[in-house]
Amino acid sequence: MRTLWLVLLLGTLAPRVPGDAQTQVAPPVISDADEVRAGAVLAAKYEAVNGLAPTPEIRKIDAYLQKVGDRVALHARRRLPYRFHFDPDPGFKSGFALPGGQIFVGGGILAYIDTEDQLAAVLGHEIEHVDLGQCRDRLLEEMATRHISAAEFKNLELDPFLPGYGHDREFAADREGVRLSMEAGYSANAAVRLLETFVILGQQMPNTPSEARSNLEARVAQIRSIAQSQKPLPTEKPLALPQ
Repeated sequence: MRTLWLVLLLGTLAPRVPGDAQTQVAPPVISDADEVRAGAVLAAKYEAVNGLAPTPEIRKIDAYLQKVGDRVALHARRRLPYRFHFDPDPGFKSGFALPGGQIFVGGGILAYIDTEDQLAAVLGHEIEHVDLGQCRDRLLEEMATRHISAAEFKNLELDPFLPGYGHDREFAADREGVRLSMEAGYSANAAVRLLETFVILGQQMPNTPSEARSNLEARVAQIRSIAQSQKPLPTEKPLALPQ
């Protein structure tokens, strides 16, 4: 299961059960280098599971994603080696981030993007899952739960890193990701237009939960308020995906 960038997955935290203080285990500690290694392991597993072969077309699109992503990531607080990958699956209408800055973008969402500014907003959102420490927190949780040390990252499972991050963290990734793209010279209105497209699509799908629709509309409103502060408004750049 891949994370849905445009539909919030609202999770609930299980209540913490108090235990004997002597049985409490100190949370693991990792360096940035450890996190980068973990992300590389998980990215390789994702590529293997989904049969992603480095074809000439995929390499070209990867390079374009990297070019735009580097421009946006330049303004992130965490100086990590962000790596951007293309998954051509048309059913993958989203993107997701792994620890250490490994980011995948699906062919399904690229089909809805019409300017480089919209792509920058999507990449900014995923960068912020890393920049805000959300991916790192999930890694630490997995290490603690499964008793995995930094020397045992090969034992990490991929699935726990694919679901969304819940209401507040997704809204934060929206907000900070758009700000990253603005600092890189992209128009925030592009993100508004893209999200509005998915609002319309959600309205056309009767099985879309009402909570998901209202959350998506709230995300649009949040970004629209940020876009109002961008003056002068940049002209959106044409999408230059390699053919």
